[in-house]
Amino acid sequence: MTASELSRALSKHVTTVSEHLDVLSDSGLVERLERPGHKWVYYRLSKNADRILHPSSYYKWAIVLSLSFLVFIGSFVASSNAVPGNPLYELKRFAETARLTLSSEPEKASLHLQIAEERLKEAKIVADRNDSETAKEIIKEYSKELENADREINKARNKGKEITTLLEEVTEDTSKHISILENLGDKHPKLKEEIERVLNAAIESNKKAKEELKIKIREKTESEGKGETKHFCTLESRNAAACIQLYQPVCGSDGKTYSNSCFACINEHVTFYITGSCEN
Repeated sequence: MTASELSRALSKHVTTVSEHLDVLSDSGLVERLERPGHKWVYYRLSKNADRILHPSSYYKWAIVLSLSFLVFIGSFVASSNAVPGNPLYELKRFAETARLTLSSEPEKASLHLQIAEERLKEAKIVADRNDSETAKEIIKEYSKELENADREINKARNKGKEITTLLEEVTEDTSKHISILENLGDKHPKLKEEIERVLNAAIESNKKAKEELKIKIREKTESEGKGETKHFCTLESRNAAACIQLYQPVCGSDGKTYSNSCFACINEHVTFYITGSCEN
């Protein structure tokens, strides 16, 4: 492109070379190059010249970067369902570690419980593919996550933080874990030994959380003077084959009224109930 064409592109109407150079300098397209001892005056393109003359190149880079970001986010989301053997599985584990690093202590316990349940889901999928060895390793990792959750709760307890909500989560989540592990053991006998070991840990964790939760709720109820007794659902009540109790309404921990305690406890979302209908 000639100086005249550049000037016209900038909508400047000039005639002399000097005027062309002045226009280009003012527009930031060229800059004077000092060369002492030389007769002629030299000019060169400025660093911003390419951006001014070809702005589309920057738009292209912006589009490329945006698309790359979207692809990364898409992969990140897709990795949430990845299992061992999937190329995105490592990204999933990285995301879990990142979330734990950025979370507070009480929140860490909840995240460890979520990750523990995710390990059980992975173990089921892998076991259904007849990869017993990988399933065993994943079940071991479930046990570690359960221990990590317990450790974080202990930290919060020692610092005097409120852990009632966490104990309720442990009670509810481990009840689900126990059911999943039992079904997994029945379906895959090769995993029975490993499952029995972690199953005992889950049952113990569930039991301890319930006992501590009962104490905390009783203390809170007594201090508030309400006199409402919370009854916790047992494993036996959750596994009831049929509910044949009479109509004795109870208020479940989910805020819903059930016709009796049996119907309340077979709902996996109910951890305890109070005698009588819910106020609402």
